[in-house]
Amino acid sequence: MFSSAESQLKSAEIFPKHRYHKDGAKVVRELLTKGSISRSTLYGLVGVDTGDKLLETNIFAFHFGSGEITFQSTVMKRYCEEKSADWVSQA
Repeated sequence: MFSSAESQLKSAEIFPKHRYHKDGAKVVRELLTKGSISRSTLYGLVGVDTGDKLLETNIFAFHFGSGEITFQSTVMKRYCEEKSADWVSQA
């Protein structure tokens, strides 16, 4: 079940030691804490260009009706919860 979530994170370059891990981890931590965030919060966390790039992946979903961003799926959320140590700030 989690193998597809892990593959998606690797493909999106959000997996640890990949290009967007640091910025992706900020978004994951925020979503694990709050459940959803606004697009302006996303942009505040990672900038507009990176935020748009992250939204193009299958990790996060933008809900047009509410304007909120969530995990794309329950499986992705559960995987990120299970691997919470991967999203701890390294700064």
